[in-house]
Amino acid sequence: MELRQLIYFVAVAEELHFGRAAKRVHIAQPPFSQQIKSLEEEVGSKLLERNSRNVRLTVEGQYFYEQAVLILERIDLAASTVGRMAKGETGRVRVGFMEIAMDSLVPEAIRAFRSRYSDVSILISQLGARVQLKRIRSGDLDVGFTTVFMHGMEGLESLRLFSKKHVLAVPDDHFFIHKKKLTLKDIAKEKLIMFPRAGQPDLYDSMMETFSKKGLVPIISQEVAGLSGAATLISSGMGVAFLPDNSHVSRKGITLIPLEEDFPLMDIYMVWNKDSCSNTVKIFMESVAEYFAVSNNI
Repeated sequence: MELRQLIYFVAVAEELHFGRAAKRVHIAQPPFSQQIKSLEEEVGSKLLERNSRNVRLTVEGQYFYEQAVLILERIDLAASTVGRMAKGETGRVRVGFMEIAMDSLVPEAIRAFRSRYSDVSILISQLGARVQLKRIRSGDLDVGFTTVFMHGMEGLESLRLFSKKHVLAVPDDHFFIHKKKLTLKDIAKEKLIMFPRAGQPDLYDSMMETFSKKGLVPIISQEVAGLSGAATLISSGMGVAFLPDNSHVSRKGITLIPLEEDFPLMDIYMVWNKDSCSNTVKIFMESVAEYFAVSNNI
């Protein structure tokens, strides 16, 4: 059975006239009639009763007409959907993010995309850097907003969206709050709360190397993943921590103090696997890159 036979049958079922139906589908009547006859032979049933004066559907023909209409509608919908997917107008994008990435303009960039492509479903999960890279590589995520590290990027592409300077977050009653800026020598004497190295090994190592170059060894008292967890420990007087500047994390009980010396930046990247990107995902990433006004090599 061919698709054109369904189209021809629907036409004659609706026109109840072979001549008008043939004209509707732009075919001469003799081959049109032959296609209807072939269709009836293939399904093994008479679908139309016809004589020299009129045409009507048999019971079987009425049922077949209803099913044929549904099939053609589904084909039209599939074709339309694929076309819209090619334009990035529909589909889904599975997004992973670190807390620090969403504590930025990333949510606004996603919101801007959704305002233009309201039929695209955005599925968001908060995940650490290592898990994001693993899931992007496996195909469980489409895009990640995360820090990256040298040995985790095999087979992946990335685009740096922005960088943040670090400041030191201290409890409001800490004597550091009277200082305008802090040196690493000052900080090395304090109990330092750090993020786990496993999540951001390159950044962690560069921070430790910065201390080492000055002959200093920081006192790492605790490790915690996430800004909100670090903020809780700091405000409880459990230690001090490096946080990204201009963070929107709750600052109740916390004071942020700039650093006097150069210190590694926290870079946030958009990460993807170029071998498994749909057109919708590509257009999403292009929209984010445009929002951040960064060079687009997607």
